[in-house]
Amino acid sequence: MSKLLVKWASFGYREQEIRTAIVFGKKGENVIIVLKNDEVLAIGKNQDGCLGTGNEGEVKELTRIEILCTHKIEGFVCGGNVSNYPSIFAISGSGSVFSWGQNMYGQLGLGTRQYTTVPTKISGSLKGKRVVQVACGAEHTLALTSEGEVYAFGRNYCGQLGLGTTADNLSRPQRLGGLLDGKIVTSVACQHSSSFALLHSGEIYSWGNNTNGRLGSSSTAGKKLSPCKVIGLEGVLISQIVCGAYFTLALSDDGKLFSWGENFDGQLGNGTTEHVKRPAIISTEMGKVREVAATHDKSHPCAAITEKNQVYIWGSVNGKTIETPMLTFLSSLDDVFTVFYPPVNYQQFRLKITKVENNQKGSTIIERFRKEFDNPETADYAFIFEGKKIHVHKIFLTIGSDVFKKKFLGDWDDSRKKEQIVEGHSYEAFYAFLKYFYTDEVDIMPELALEVYAIAHFYLVSDLMEECEKILKSGLTMQNVADVYEKAIVLGAKDLCEFCFKFCRENLVDVVDSIESDESKSEVFLEVFRWAANQKKN
Repeated sequence: MSKLLVKWASFGYREQEIRTAIVFGKKGENVIIVLKNDEVLAIGKNQDGCLGTGNEGEVKELTRIEILCTHKIEGFVCGGNVSNYPSIFAISGSGSVFSWGQNMYGQLGLGTRQYTTVPTKISGSLKGKRVVQVACGAEHTLALTSEGEVYAFGRNYCGQLGLGTTADNLSRPQRLGGLLDGKIVTSVACQHSSSFALLHSGEIYSWGNNTNGRLGSSSTAGKKLSPCKVIGLEGVLISQIVCGAYFTLALSDDGKLFSWGENFDGQLGNGTTEHVKRPAIISTEMGKVREVAATHDKSHPCAAITEKNQVYIWGSVNGKTIETPMLTFLSSLDDVFTVFYPPVNYQQFRLKITKVENNQKGSTIIERFRKEFDNPETADYAFIFEGKKIHVHKIFLTIGSDVFKKKFLGDWDDSRKKEQIVEGHSYEAFYAFLKYFYTDEVDIMPELALEVYAIAHFYLVSDLMEECEKILKSGLTMQNVADVYEKAIVLGAKDLCEFCFKFCRENLVDVVDSIESDESKSEVFLEVFRWAANQKKN
C-alpha cells in the first residue's frame, strides 16, 4: 500500500483488508477505498462532489458509495484536472466501468455532457464488453477491452479520438478502426490531447495533437486524426507506455527506456530541455528498468524503478529541472508521488481477466512465427532482389495465397526451385508483403502501400489488400490522390476509386460536383486531381 495511505490509518482497517484505493486532490485530501468484502467507502473535501457519494460538501466520515458496493470494484482512474475538476472511473471485476465528475465534453461516456456526482455505468457500445483499462486525457477518454479493441469518447478538437475527423465531440464510446482494425491492443495511454495504443506486437500507434512531435510519428502535421505508427522503434519490443501531459515514455522488454515529445522541464531525461519528435533512448546508466511512471501534473517528476529496485527520478523536482535520471532513496513508484506535491497514489491500473491472459499466452506462437521470417537457417526458399535475399518458408506462403499454392505444389519447375529473382518491385515493398504471411500485420507508410497493394493483388491476398487500402485512405493527400486513383483504376479497386473521388470532392466541391461519378470519366478525374495538387502546391 502507498505510504500516502498511512495518514488515513484512523480508518481502522488493516492493509490486508483493503483491496484497492485512490487518493487524489490538490493536497491528497480525497480518498476512496475498496475493502475485500466489496464495501466502497469515501472521505475527504469532496470538491464539487468528486467522491461520488451523490452530494457536495466535505465528507467528514467514511461514507458508502452505495451504487459501487456490490460490483467488486478492482481499480480507479482519475482524469481531467485531477486537482480541481476530475473525471473519475471505477472498473469492476466483470469489466464494467462506472464514471462521475467533470463531463463538459462527454468524457464520462454516459451520453450526456452534464456533471454528475453519482457513479453511473457506461453502456452504449461498451455494453457486454469487458473493459480492462481506462486512460484519460484532459478532456477525452480511451477504454480498452479484453478483446484488444479501443473505444474513445470526449473532446475531439485535435483528433484525439482517432476517428478521422475533428468535427464532433462524443459523449458515448465509439470503437476505433483504421489501422487498428484486426490488431490486438494491450495498453492505452493519453497525453493532454493525444492518444497512444500499444499492440501485442510491441509496436505503438498514436493520434491527436502533434505539437512539438508529441506523437512520435513521421508526420509533420500539427495533428493526426487517425492512428499512425510511432517510428524509430523498429526491432524494439515495447512492453509499457506512460504519458505526461505533453510527452511519452516507452519501456522495452529488455529494460531500455525511450522518450519523445515536449521537454521544457527535462521530462524526457535525455540531458537537455529540447523537444524530441522521434523516440530516443534515455541514458542506460540506470541499468535494466522494470517499470516507468509519469503523471499529467507539471510539478511531478518522471520516475523509473530498476530490476535492482533502485528508484530514479528526473524532470521537475521541487521546482528544479533535472535533465537526466537521478538515483533516490525511495523504494517504490508510489513513494515518488507521495513525496512530491501534489501527493497522490500512482497506480496504472489494468484489470486481470483470464480471457486476456489466455490471449497473451497465445501470442507467443505468433512471436515464434515472427522470428522465423527471413531466417536463412530454417527457410526453404528465397526471393532475390539485386543480390539481396528474403528467406521464407513455402508452407507459410502456400497457406496464405492460392497463387503460391499452385506455384509450390504444382508439377511445374517452380515447385522444385529454391530461389527466385524478382524484378519490377522494390525490395522494401516485397519484404513487407512477405512479412505479412508471418505476422498478419502491415507496418508500412502510405508511400509504400500502393506498391504492396499491387503485389497483394497479383498474388490474390485479399486481406492484405484491405489493410493497404486503409493505409492509403488514411494517408491520402491532394498531392498523391491522382497517383492512387490512377493505380486503383488499373487494379479495379472500385472502393478506393470512390474514396479518392470523395476525398477530392470534399477539398474541391465546386469543381468535382460538376463531374459525374463514372469510370469512363477517369481521365477527367485525373486532370482534376492533378490540377488540385498543383493548386495546393501554389
